[in-house]
Amino acid sequence: MTLSMYRGPALARKSPRNPIRVALLDDHEFILKGLVSHLRQVSAVTVVGSHRCSRTLRAMLAETPVDIVLLDYSLASDDLDGMALIKALRLRYPELRILVVSGHCQHVTVNMLLREGANGFFAKHQEAVEMAEAITRVMAGETYLPPFLTAVTPARRSSPLSPREWEVIRCFLDGMSVSQIAAKFNRSLKTISTQKSTAYKKLGIQSDAELFKMRDQVLQARSMA
Repeated sequence: MTLSMYRGPALARKSPRNPIRVALLDDHEFILKGLVSHLRQVSAVTVVGSHRCSRTLRAMLAETPVDIVLLDYSLASDDLDGMALIKALRLRYPELRILVVSGHCQHVTVNMLLREGANGFFAKHQEAVEMAEAITRVMAGETYLPPFLTAVTPARRSSPLSPREWEVIRCFLDGMSVSQIAAKFNRSLKTISTQKSTAYKKLGIQSDAELFKMRDQVLQARSMA
């Protein structure tokens, strides 16, 4: 599944009197309803749309002005890969703020999200009252990270891995199995296993345990766009 290029209305210049227009994307209905319920109690924001798939979010962005999107990059298996979605949104809507809201808090993953164009990361286990601050800081041009992730910084060195090898490593760090990764990207089990093995050789590691122990160092191999 690929993301076609699309254009939406230009973002209107904000004034202190205008609430921040927020769109939400999460494939879990319970989480989505909780976010909507909480944000409706925050006077500084207005929820202009909530979505369970990227297709409806993209359709709304093409028609409705939005200031910030709160999204979980780990979407349903039949939806877009979250990294690809963030990258495409950043290219199409350079002024749009993107705050990732996820339970996957690995340093490597968060760094890659920032690398692809996210403006911040909010962990799902954080207190709900902290979300207003996160939105405000992102809208002010800051990169928001929870305290336990403040050591995350963008990668600076070239990556020895190919884009597809990075996809496999990132998904594996998120807890996905070889078969799940193969299904997500419509590749064979053999292809995924080979890409994982090749990535391990390039990174100089021999086991899954080594990968998880050096997840922060692995990030240094991520290429800059």
